[in-house]
Amino acid sequence: MDDTEQKARLARLKQAQRQHSARSDALQQMLETHGHGIADKVAAVKTVQQADRPRVLSAFNRLLSQDDDRT
Repeated sequence: MDDTEQKARLARLKQAQRQHSARSDALQQMLETHGHGIADKVAAVKTVQQADRPRVLSAFNRLLSQDDDRT
């Protein structure tokens, strides 16, 4: 791998990281500032679930494992 290929690869990785960070920041902001009604909160959670399904599944698995530890 020469220097040009390494720089191109690094640029692609940086761009991917920026996109991921921007998406995560937008989702977090939506959860924090979205409306105060229950319907608004449910809509926000559904949006996050669609956008970041692995993260939501991980959170539910942690919740379930915490429940198992208590019993």
